[in-house]
Amino acid sequence: MASTQRPIAEAALNEASGAPAWKSTPSWFIYGDRDLNIPPAALSFMANRANSKETVVVNGASHVVMVSHADAVAKLIDRAATAP
Repeated sequence: MASTQRPIAEAALNEASGAPAWKSTPSWFIYGDRDLNIPPAALSFMANRANSKETVVVNGASHVVMVSHADAVAKLIDRAATAP
């Protein structure tokens, strides 16, 4: 990720984003309880606010849960893809 991730652009912090997609699109949420970039309490708040169809908290996972626990992420994606 370090070789492909670009620095954030100023516009990303200053431009209006429009209506949040989570208000009209079903959401699923997965995060690690040891995320040091975004506090897990904030992630829990966001999942609840988005009325997440399913929230998975991966014990011991960091901010890059998709790398360290790819199996859990893939399973959640499968469940979301086949949800009614």
